[in-house]
Amino acid sequence: MNAQGYVRRQGIAVAKSSGLVLGCVQKLNQKHQFIQEYKISSDAIASEVERLSVGITKAVKQLRQEINDLADVDASGELKLILETHNMMLQDPELMQQTACLIQKECINAEWALKKSLSQITQVFEQIEDVYLRSRKADIEHIGERIFEQLAGIHQQQQYEQAIMVAQDFSPMDIVDMWRAGVSGFVSIQGGENSHAMIVARGIGLPGIAGLQEDFFNWIEDGQSLILNAEEGRWVLHPNKQDLKQFEQEKQALQFKQTRLQDYVNKPSVSQDGYNMPLMANIEFIEEIDVAQQQGVDGIGLFRTEFLFMQHEMLPSETMQQMYYQQVIQGMQGKPVTFRLLDVAIDKIKVTDAMNPIFEGENPALGLRGVRMLLQHKTLLKEQLRAIVAASGDAPVSILVPMVTMASEMVDVRQVLNEVCQDIGFTGKVCLGCMIEVPAAALVADTLAQVSDFFSIGSNDLVQYSLAVDRTDEHVSYLYDAGHPAVMQLLQMTVDAAQKHNIPVSVCGELAANPAWLHTFLTMGITSLSMSARHVLQMREQLHHLRAFS
Repeated sequence: MNAQGYVRRQGIAVAKSSGLVLGCVQKLNQKHQFIQEYKISSDAIASEVERLSVGITKAVKQLRQEINDLADVDASGELKLILETHNMMLQDPELMQQTACLIQKECINAEWALKKSLSQITQVFEQIEDVYLRSRKADIEHIGERIFEQLAGIHQQQQYEQAIMVAQDFSPMDIVDMWRAGVSGFVSIQGGENSHAMIVARGIGLPGIAGLQEDFFNWIEDGQSLILNAEEGRWVLHPNKQDLKQFEQEKQALQFKQTRLQDYVNKPSVSQDGYNMPLMANIEFIEEIDVAQQQGVDGIGLFRTEFLFMQHEMLPSETMQQMYYQQVIQGMQGKPVTFRLLDVAIDKIKVTDAMNPIFEGENPALGLRGVRMLLQHKTLLKEQLRAIVAASGDAPVSILVPMVTMASEMVDVRQVLNEVCQDIGFTGKVCLGCMIEVPAAALVADTLAQVSDFFSIGSNDLVQYSLAVDRTDEHVSYLYDAGHPAVMQLLQMTVDAAQKHNIPVSVCGELAANPAWLHTFLTMGITSLSMSARHVLQMREQLHHLRAFS
């Protein structure tokens, strides 16, 4: 035990991003609400209690409106009865008094005090023997969510600098939101090394680990100290003096490494014997561009356009898309940019309500996605192509087509692209590339190379589709092996076809950032790599020490 009486615990995670952080635990509920926790001065107690009162009042008003709206649609009256119960709980003076008392005694903000009050109430419910009454603790959680939402609207101050968020799972958008809010790090109980959320975290440099034992969520409490070593996937709960000393030593070593790598920011991406291999960045959203430029990337090898679509309730207009793409191009200051056309899949984003009719299906990952969806909804395809072409001007812009399995798909997209260029009077050059991420595409790579300007091997999906392994599932992640003979044959077939028809071929994804694969890529004849921006300098350093022709 440490000085606070806590039991020290440590362990290894299945997945990791990068970075080292010492912070305080903050558990998130199922809705991933970021519940702020911080101390307040004695002078701020009265205003904080008033803020709590206003938050509860607004929650009651919102709930009353919902009850009134149900008058014509809730024939059975069951839902109304549930909401009436919630309304009674919200207006229980004991909730307000108990929470206000915690604010006054502990000098803490309203959210933290409310969280403590609700926890005490739910503990009482959990001890009730009657099964039905015990199940009513869910009602407590629901009314808490309502008040938290109102408090968030009243007070927007962000105090996450020392927070390490802990939840069962995080979506890619959760990772982005936490990064924007200034969160120090995160722990996801679920998740694998190649989950999309972990890939995003590595790209933006948010320290995090995933794939921990379920008991971890039960061990921890808000405010407890936690060390995350996202470089090695290690964690320590309630660190002792020796742990803290080791943390400082590891942090210094990491800073030394980062300082050394800075020497390669402005150096060319060439091997020891002069083989030029541009090291590009995979980008999810505009804010990453500054990070990429600081890492000295040679361009954007893959800009995923899904995030623009997922951040709006309605499909973004062509004008909105054009402005967005222009920002990306301008941010890269003349360096090449490759935009991947909209590719929505179950492991990438949660589609908006406006897009649900398009993406319904029992297995969206193998259903109407990528080029299949775009060719069936050509208005969407034309708008996105027009927006990219109009935004490009004379910049070095390329377009990548996802989920291709046959040459006719590339021919159809190119026809639409030509029509768009003619319609807007564009006479410049926009290269159209094929993403090789399905085994079928690699097997017909020779045919695809005849109708494509370049290839981009989507290593993450190619491996998982080839081996029938869900890369996000920690139970089978040990089977996810890019070195499997079947995968190696598909890679070589793709490169051979590209070389035969004299088109560039890049590797995109986590495999591109693996130092152990760099020499293989050189000898195979891969022309560029695209990866999370924060891996670029490490790969460039290694590239300078390797020879391509020996």
